[in-house]
Amino acid sequence: MTSHVLALLVVGAITGFSSGLFGIGGALVGTPLLRIAVGMAPLLALATPLPVAIPSALSGAIAYWRRGLVDRTLTLRTLRTALPMTIVGSAATHWTSGTVLMVATACALVYVAFAMLRPKPSADSEGVERSPAMIALATGFAGFVAGFLAIGGGIVLVPVFVRWLGIPVHRALATSLVCVAAMAVPGTIVHGVLGHIDWLAAAVLAVATVPTSWAGARLALRLRSRTLEIAYGVFLALFGVWFMVRTLAAR
Repeated sequence: MTSHVLALLVVGAITGFSSGLFGIGGALVGTPLLRIAVGMAPLLALATPLPVAIPSALSGAIAYWRRGLVDRTLTLRTLRTALPMTIVGSAATHWTSGTVLMVATACALVYVAFAMLRPKPSADSEGVERSPAMIALATGFAGFVAGFLAIGGGIVLVPVFVRWLGIPVHRALATSLVCVAAMAVPGTIVHGVLGHIDWLAAAVLAVATVPTSWAGARLALRLRSRTLEIAYGVFLALFGVWFMVRTLAAR
């Protein structure tokens, strides 16, 4: 029992720190760690970190908010389409196997990693005004992925904000964390109703994630934008490949 709680606290510390540092809410990192290090069943490993993403993301967002880095207009535009799609994505897991969800999680990690490692767009392409329909499509997709993979949505939102909308990385991370906290609410409700959440484990995770998320955000504010993008990409690529290999080997 003691070793189980200790493992959960370590997983919580890692997910919280990555949440604040990379603006991803932490659930995408927490799912592989809970599956492999703690031995949770796939659906429980998928959704248990989701309620923890709410206080974790808010803890990291506070550090950015105090610097005036949260884009409130973009937050509202994002949540307008992302929130309902989060519910749709969460409900879709009821008809999807645990193995498929684990492989999809690994693929999401690797895809976003390479998206962030690509050379930065030219100055002419940054800050381009995108149509409301295109922004709604991108943020709606992020909401669906957030619910389907129980990841909060930051893993999709950060590349969309940085690579597609041309938003500076620190502002993108800050805005993403606020959106993650909001998007995790409907996802938590749906996954909770479906019985996909181990609430006791989630409580233990939360003890470690909140302070470490704040610490991760503080470190991110000290790093240069491109340094943070490269660290983000390398971390997710290595983690995603490792989890993919472990998932396929366990079949």
